[in-house]
Amino acid sequence: MTPEQILIAKYIAAAIVFVIITLAPAYLAAKNGKDKFMALRIRVASWLFGWTGIGWLLALFWAVKK
Repeated sequence: MTPEQILIAKYIAAAIVFVIITLAPAYLAAKNGKDKFMALRIRVASWLFGWTGIGWLLALFWAVKK
């Protein structure tokens, strides 16, 4: 592999990891049996405010809260 291909593979891997981490609260909400409205709130909070870190933690808290 050329150095350019390795760099592209690194960027793709980083993007995949970022998407998985960003969508983790929505996955956990679905696994914990949240109703559709609450799962939607968690998903939207994760997408819109997840980049702040605090918003992502809030969505994660909502997802795992009983």
